[in-house]
Amino acid sequence: MPNSFVTNLYPKPTPGTTMETIALDSDSTPEGKTTTYSSLTKYIAMDVQDADARVRFDGTAVSQSTGHRLYAGRSYTFSKVALENASFIRAGSTTSNLYLTEFTD
Repeated sequence: MPNSFVTNLYPKPTPGTTMETIALDSDSTPEGKTTTYSSLTKYIAMDVQDADARVRFDGTAVSQSTGHRLYAGRSYTFSKVALENASFIRAGSTTSNLYLTEFTD
């Protein structure tokens, strides 16, 4: 089984979806997605703005000492499945803003 996902050079946004914005204004109360992802969505492009964030993908609440650090000013691509159970918090005292867009092939 291959360990890579090949997509079109010009990916297509999932029809009928809109960009999701998650404002992380707590450094201790985890937040998750605010919308239900389309059945057509395969992956989600996300960029982190204003401040770093932390995330866990396993359904366990993220904290300042656990989870992956997402750096402000960078963009990331995750599978829909990974983000369905994700929990986020800001990684400091400044609100972190996440912008997510759904894509299909």
